[in-house]
Amino acid sequence: MTIFVEMSKKIRYELYDAALSVEENAQRLGCSPSSIRKYIRTKEIDRKFDVAYHRWKTITDYNKKNPNSTYAEKHRVLGFSINTIKRYEAMCEDDIYQSKRDTEKVSTFDIVNRNSIKSVSNSQKDVLLWIMRLYNHDRPFDADLTASLLKFYKEVPVPQHLFDKYPQLPQVRDLVEAEQLPDSSFSSIVFDLPFIVSDETVSMMKSRFNYFTSINDLYVANDSMLNLSYRLLKSKGILVVKTMDINNMGKQYWVSDYVFQKASEMGFTLLDKFILVANMKLLRRTHSQHVARKNHSYFFVFRKP
Repeated sequence: MTIFVEMSKKIRYELYDAALSVEENAQRLGCSPSSIRKYIRTKEIDRKFDVAYHRWKTITDYNKKNPNSTYAEKHRVLGFSINTIKRYEAMCEDDIYQSKRDTEKVSTFDIVNRNSIKSVSNSQKDVLLWIMRLYNHDRPFDADLTASLLKFYKEVPVPQHLFDKYPQLPQVRDLVEAEQLPDSSFSSIVFDLPFIVSDETVSMMKSRFNYFTSINDLYVANDSMLNLSYRLLKSKGILVVKTMDINNMGKQYWVSDYVFQKASEMGFTLLDKFILVANMKLLRRTHSQHVARKNHSYFFVFRKP
């Protein structure tokens, strides 16, 4: 009878709930537990992590609402053993991910929670909003030192103070004005320097972005911008740097490593790092490839001590 029911109607597997047991999901969807296990297996769902995360979150949320609850009360209300409750209380969210997460599988909590903050994205908008939420009290950044045409802020709140070495919009001021500001002028700063190095006179990429004529100029510009940002930031201020590694004339330059090293030497503390994967990247025509294409960039989040 059960087999006939499952064959004669479509099972809505999209309603699978990671917080429920296999048996509870089967009863809810009107199918057999074996069907649920097959779904978990074929979809490569990280069931072990989902169970652990659900337990940790249930216990954590209960403790927040009932800080004075005894272990006997927690056991009675939540249904977990006291040893289980104690074990999960001793863990933080990162502990759950490090000890239970199988990165080759999919967590249904990540799928359901579209607002969860991740270290990798193909949306610059998401990365910027995540950084604002985590490190800037959900507020726009104070200043951008490389404002350009403001395409950086598509669907994202624009900083109040905008500067650029070559201003192209009326609301963007010359970077010289920023250099004349007093120390500790801003609580948060962003800069996104060009990543192209070329001495060619015609280039599709150069028609869209500014560029450097030498690798040394690129490094000098990063040094200068880091120094200016450090001076203009208040104590505990946040600096967001977008950067990427490049391949030039057959040689790879690890610009992101350079930025991190120089920022650390100045006294900045690295709070976080996000990876932005390019949806589309303009590439030169080439007959052979010797190194991996640089198809991602980094967002470093630094704090001034």
